[in-house]
Amino acid sequence: MPPSSLPTLRVRGEPLSSALAFAPMSGISNLPARLLAREAGAGLVFSETISARALVEARPSAVRKLRSHPQEGRLAVQLFGGEARFLGEAAQLLAARGVEWLDWNLGCPVKKFLRAGAGAALLEEPAKLPALMAALRRHMPGALSVKLRLGPDASHFVADEVARMAAAEGFDLVSVHGRTRSQQYRGRADRSGIARVVAAVPELPVLANGDIATPEDVFSMLADTGAAGVMIGRAAVGNPWLFAHTLAQARGERPQAPARQVRLATLERHIDWIRQSIDDPEAQTIQLRRYVAAYSKGLPGSNRFREHALRETDPARMLSLAHTFFSEPKAA
Repeated sequence: MPPSSLPTLRVRGEPLSSALAFAPMSGISNLPARLLAREAGAGLVFSETISARALVEARPSAVRKLRSHPQEGRLAVQLFGGEARFLGEAAQLLAARGVEWLDWNLGCPVKKFLRAGAGAALLEEPAKLPALMAALRRHMPGALSVKLRLGPDASHFVADEVARMAAAEGFDLVSVHGRTRSQQYRGRADRSGIARVVAAVPELPVLANGDIATPEDVFSMLADTGAAGVMIGRAAVGNPWLFAHTLAQARGERPQAPARQVRLATLERHIDWIRQSIDDPEAQTIQLRRYVAAYSKGLPGSNRFREHALRETDPARMLSLAHTFFSEPKAA
């Protein structure tokens, strides 16, 4: 594969619009962020992870995460949980709502998930996984995928075994974060580990995830792992252009960094979508803080701007400072 080309990612024989996916991230991959990622060229977007049990119990916090929009195209709804009953019932509920793609979280390493016996904690006991996978497959007629890590720690690599289980249970795609649970987000993603998973399930497309910050990272990840596509996470926060720039380079173009006015216009649209899709004022403010900071990253004077803007408790004042900063030809 040439160093700047992208494969065609197919799931169930159907080609996606690109081989780039926007990763599921708690508090981040909500509807506004997904809309911008899709617009920029992501071929697949994932929801924030949702507790299967909370969904079955109709908790408002879980149901709110299902908000979608036709503009974002196909949405993969990610569930977490370690009980067959709740996973199966949640899958059944999602199918009844018309969800066409369900993703199961076996990769989250945070304590909340581990204490619940979910996320990456399930990699400790792979023998339990086929029954849980079967419960999902039994109730989800649409596409089914799993996101996992390489294993509990460096001494226990199980990702290839788990991927083979998923293939045997009728899953359609596997995505792999190239770290172990014990690593959290430290160190570098292990591309050789991802390549082992790709080799283990030649019948399934595999998305490679971890340390993707530039288009060059995308192309080298594909070359090093043989993956069918790449999942981009934190680097796309406040930088949806990463998808567009990768696609442009694959076409042989030389994309330019977005101008300040482009960043401001995108931030304004993002904030407008936040206001339309998030009802809670406190949650709106949290999102506003995140993206006012994220869209300024890398610009001259951005550190000082963020110090001032993030001290503000009034959202209107924060936005006023953002307008002033992004409208300046140079940061003061």
